[in-house]
Amino acid sequence: MTVAELWRYPVKSMEGRRLQAALVTPAGITGDRAWALMDRGTGKPLSGKRHAKLMLCTARFIDEPTETSVPPAEMTLPDGTSLRTDDAKAGAVLSSFLNVDCAVALSPGKHFDDRPLHIITDATLRSFHERTTLDFDVRRFRPNILVAAPGNGFPELAWVGRRVRLGALELDVAKTTKRCVMTTLPQPGLKEERGVLPAVVKEGGALGVYGAVLGAGVLRVGDPVA
Repeated sequence: MTVAELWRYPVKSMEGRRLQAALVTPAGITGDRAWALMDRGTGKPLSGKRHAKLMLCTARFIDEPTETSVPPAEMTLPDGTSLRTDDAKAGAVLSSFLNVDCAVALSPGKHFDDRPLHIITDATLRSFHERTTLDFDVRRFRPNILVAAPGNGFPELAWVGRRVRLGALELDVAKTTKRCVMTTLPQPGLKEERGVLPAVVKEGGALGVYGAVLGAGVLRVGDPVA
């Protein structure tokens, strides 16, 4: 097995960016979900689960983030409007777009569903597609790491409670990833696919696994996985 793709999501619930290499620490991929849209009423981050239009936006960093600094990210709305996360008018524009009073801010802590890293194998995506003929594009599931694995089935489910080596890094795999309605929503380049979630639920409701890296280092596409 090898690392096939690496993904970072500069703004929570917006489209991410593929990387060829990434610095990975116990906090996850550097810069991942570093920015979020915060609900001014509740003080909580907005999510694509309740604000599906977020999933239609894209985000990219202006400069490369480090362990100690987070640069602004450029956000692009479906109509082509571009805003930086440090733009004074960004909150007002996004509030109007989402119909909720929100502000753009650095995440007050990492807003992950569980652990900092989310991993899926292409064998799992291939198996679901073959069983359903539905579009199981990796982008629907927003992993940090896509692992190229031979054959079919759901090999990563057997990693729970074990350690996986990715290049020079060791990952403690904690639990499976339970899926939600976000997997069915349209995204840039992807149409709505309502059958995805019922298909996953039929197989137990999980697709992919969560884990945390032990130590720190650079992970690259093509690195071996064992």
